Amino acid sequence: IFMKNKVKQLLAISLIFFYGNLLAKENVSYPGMSNTVQNKIAASCSPSTSQTDLDVNNVRATILGGGDMWWDLNDAQYEIPKGSYKNSLFAGALWIGGVDDGGQLKAAAQTYRQGNGHDFWPGPLDIITVSITDEECLAYNKHFKLDRSQVDEFIARYVDAQDPTYEIPDEILEWPAHGGPGQDPYLAPFHDANGDGFYNPYDGDYPDYNMTGNNDNAKLFGDQTLWWIFNDKGNIHTETEAEPIGLEIHAQAFAFVAENEVNDMTFYNYKIINRATQPLNDTYFGQWVDADLGWAFDDYVGCDVGLGLGFCYNGDAEDDGAAGYGFNPPAIGVDFFQGPRADINDGIDNDRDGFIDEMDSVINPVTGQWEYTQYEEIIMSKFVYYNNDFTVRGNPTTGTHFYNYLRGIWKDNVPMTYGGDGKGSGPGATTDLCNFMFPGSTDPDMYPQNGEWTEVTAGNVPDDRRFVQSAGPFTLEPGAVNYITVGVIWARANSGGNTASIALVKVYDREAQALFDNNFNILNGPDAPDIGIRELDKELIFTISNGGSSNNIDESYSEKDPYITKPANLQTNPNYEFQGYVVYQLVNATTTVTDLDNVDKARMIFRCDIKDDVASIVNQYLDPILGVFTPVEEISGVLSSGMKGSI
Repeated sequence: IFMKNKVKQLLAISLIFFYGNLLAKENVSYPGMSNTVQNKIAASCSPSTSQTDLDVNNVRATILGGGDMWWDLNDAQYEIPKGSYKNSLFAGALWIGGVDDGGQLKAAAQTYRQGNGHDFWPGPLDIITVSITDEECLAYNKHFKLDRSQVDEFIARYVDAQDPTYEIPDEILEWPAHGGPGQDPYLAPFHDANGDGFYNPYDGDYPDYNMTGNNDNAKLFGDQTLWWIFNDKGNIHTETEAEPIGLEIHAQAFAFVAENEVNDMTFYNYKIINRATQPLNDTYFGQWVDADLGWAFDDYVGCDVGLGLGFCYNGDAEDDGAAGYGFNPPAIGVDFFQGPRADINDGIDNDRDGFIDEMDSVINPVTGQWEYTQYEEIIMSKFVYYNNDFTVRGNPTTGTHFYNYLRGIWKDNVPMTYGGDGKGSGPGATTDLCNFMFPGSTDPDMYPQNGEWTEVTAGNVPDDRRFVQSAGPFTLEPGAVNYITVGVIWARANSGGNTASIALVKVYDREAQALFDNNFNILNGPDAPDIGIRELDKELIFTISNGGSSNNIDESYSEKDPYITKPANLQTNPNYEFQGYVVYQLVNATTTVTDLDNVDKARMIFRCDIKDDVASIVNQYLDPILGVFTPVEEISGVLSSGMKGSI
C-alpha cells in the first residue's frame, strides 16, 4: 500500500507481487554486472542537514545539501509565485551510475531519504586518498549564499571609491575559495584581482561574477547564488545500496530578477569531478524530478526530444484543492542544457544534430568561450516516467533499479517500448524499442510512423508522477571533470485549459537555452533608484536619485542586449538607453514585475520621461500559438528637450 501524507512516504505492508514474465526474452541486464556491496571501511559522515532558500525572484526554492532539493524533508518547497503557498515541484536530485572494469555497479542517487537512505554527504574529498573525515563533512554542511548586489557594492565602495566606512560583508570574506590540506586548493571560483593565486578580498578579490560585462570566463551566475559542495564517499550508500564512485560535486543554484519569464526560472550548475583512479563504463548522468504541480494526484508528464525538455502539466482542466492552482493551471519543465562529454568516435549522434562524431562547437567550461572540440556533448538521451508504487514501473529500491531507469529500462530489465504504457500494453502500444516516453510528436525516430504518444493517447489516469531525464552512455575517466547545467521553466497561460501552458513552457525554454548559450550574460537593466517620499495633504513628493554604486548615475544607463544584433542601417547605437521612470501602486508585497500589466495587482500612478529624439518605445512579444512576434507600444511621448513628467 502506498500513500503520500505530509512526508512523501512510500509504505509497503505485507504485500507480495508475482510476475510470471520477469525474465522476458528482451531482458537486457548488464552482462556480468554485480550489485553486491563490498565490505569496505567507509567514512562515517552524518547526512547533510543544511537547508537554504533560493528566493531572489518570483520563486522560493529550498535547496538541501545532500544532493537533493525543492523540499524540506517534509513538504514541497518550490513555491511559485513566491508568497502564494502554491508549489510546482516536490523534490529533485542528481542520479549517476555506471559499471567498472570488473563488472561492479557503482551508483549515487537520492530520493526521499526514507529508511536512512543517503548516497551523498557534504564536503570535498582528499584528492589522493579519495576520502573525507567526519570533521570535514561537518565543516561543509552549509550553503554559501550570495547576492550579486553585494559584490556590486563591494566593487563600488571598497575597490573603486575606497570608502573608509564600508565593511566587507561576511558572505564575501568567508567565500570558500580554497580547500584544506589534501583537498583541491581551488574550490569556489573567484576573481583574482592581483593574480597572486590567493583569495583575499582586502586585495580586491571577489566571488567570480561577470562584473565588467566582458568577462566571459566568469563561473558564477545569477542575481543570487547558492554554492555548496558534496561527495558520494562520506559513508556507505544506503539509498542505492551500490558501491560509491568517488565523486566530488561543486554545485550552484542561481536565479535572475527580470521583468519577463526569466523571473519565474531557476538554474542549477554542477561541476562533477571523478576523484577515482579507475574508469567507469557506460556511465549516465541523470536529473530525477518528482513534479507535484499544485495538487499532486492529477498530473501528467511528457518530454520534447528536440528541446531536451521534460515537463509536467495538469491532467484535467482544474488543479483541485487548496494546494491546487485552479483553472488554466501552469506547466513546469526541466531542461538538460548541458550534459557530459561523449566518448570520442563512439559512433553516436549524441547531440542529435544529424552528424556523428563531428568536430563540435561547445562552450569550454574552463574559459567560457565557444570553441571546436573533438567530442560531442550528450544532451537528453533518455526520458523515463514511473509511478508511486512498487510494481516494475514504480519506485526504485536497488542500485540496479536506479541504473536501469537511467538507461531507459524497467526494473525487471525489460527496455521501454513505444506507445501505451511503455511495456507493450495499452492504446497505441508497439514492440519498437524507444528512448523517450510520452514525447508527443517530437521523437523523429518514432513519429510519424508510430503515431503521437502522450499520457492522453495512452489512456492514463492523471496521478502522482516522477520522471528521470538522463545523458549517456559515456566513459567516466579518472580525474574527468564534467559540467551539468539544468534549468527549471514555469509558465501559466491565461486561457486554453490544462495544455495551453505546455506551449508557453516550450517558448520560454528556447529563451532559457539562448541564455545558457550566452553564458548567462543577461541584460541587467538600469538599477532601481533611491526614492525619498514626502507626504503632504493629498499629495506625495517623490525625490529620485542614483547613488555611487548605481549603473544609472545622471540617468546615463546604456547596455547592449547580448541576444540582439541590430543591423547598422537600423540604429547606429545598438545599446538600450535609459528613458525614464514609471511608478506603480501595488496591491501587496507579493506583486512582482510580471504582474504590472494586471490592473487587479498594479496600477501606474506616475511616469516621467527624458525629452529626447525617442518618441515611443515598442516591445516585440512572441505569440506562443501563432509563433510570430507582435509589436506593442509601451510608451508614447512627444519630442522636446530635458526631463518631462507624465503626458
